[in-house]
Amino acid sequence: MAIQRHSLRDQVRDELAGWLADGRLKPGQRLEEERLAKAMGVSRTPLREALASLARDGLVETVPNRGFHVPALSAELVRDLYPIIGSLEALAVRLSGSALRELAAPLEELNSRLAAAHLSPRQRSEVDRRWHNTLVSRNPNRELSSLIERTRRRLLPYDGAWERSIPDVEASRAEHSAIAAMFVEGRAEEAAEAILKHWVRGIRTVTAWVNQRPS
Repeated sequence: MAIQRHSLRDQVRDELAGWLADGRLKPGQRLEEERLAKAMGVSRTPLREALASLARDGLVETVPNRGFHVPALSAELVRDLYPIIGSLEALAVRLSGSALRELAAPLEELNSRLAAAHLSPRQRSEVDRRWHNTLVSRNPNRELSSLIERTRRRLLPYDGAWERSIPDVEASRAEHSAIAAMFVEGRAEEAAEAILKHWVRGIRTVTAWVNQRPS
């Protein structure tokens, strides 16, 4: 690929994050800088800067004398982070006030897309991410928004968990729809509680996906 954006580091970082999300960079893989730089059409300097940035976010790790590696998937990390993200999103909803009502329609429209049979796991994950972005889009607290974004980013390598059964997808869609209905009725506190429960329920599905993958 040809990198053309002004900040090479940011563009390379975004591309690598996408590769982590769709499985092109696999857990435990050593990241060979020369090969990656050649594949992206950049020098090793912006690549190394991008890898260092991803390392600060916990998406890659450094091994002494061996460079950068993709961390192994961790069911423990999922169990730790899902309730945190659920709590942060719940707080964002509580702070959004009456603006929640205008989000119900776009939330339902995105939710309907999750049912499309032709979607790949990566595409379904992207629709789900947009749903959650919309959910907190009226939060007035910028620091909270930044914290949500950074914490969610830690879970990019787990996007493949959308390779799940139709009943799992439908359970998520049903919870999404119930939350949107609460928005219509202005029931912010109930919606916040439902969002936290939604993330906690997802722990079982995602940890099962992690545990069934080859080590």
